[in-house]
Amino acid sequence: MPQGVLAVRGLSQFMVALGVADRQTKKMVVTELRGTGEAVRQDAAAFMSRINGKTAAGFRVRVRQRGVAVAQSVRKTTGKHPEYGSLQMRVLARAVSEHADDTERAMERAMDRICDRLEAGPVSL
Repeated sequence: MPQGVLAVRGLSQFMVALGVADRQTKKMVVTELRGTGEAVRQDAAAFMSRINGKTAAGFRVRVRQRGVAVAQSVRKTTGKHPEYGSLQMRVLARAVSEHADDTERAMERAMDRICDRLEAGPVSL
């Protein structure tokens, strides 16, 4: 498994099952899972803001079928800095490794809240 990856067994199957669920349930789960990557996004954005504010503002937490990811949403600008993409990846990798324990605890809390809400009955937002 690559360094800096927190694997949750059954998450992709759970996300597939959400495709059949009602909108409120899916929205609630996505919101809970998005919060788990927020510490990594904030750390990476704080570090990158010293280099380039636009790049720092472009980091977004994405909830996908296979998990939660922090990704760059700003389009590529060519010619300015040939290793800029690898710089962003190094910043993100550093943030992931520094917040691995926090992210694991946040994922556990999020899954507990999701289970509690789903056990309580229909989700209403």
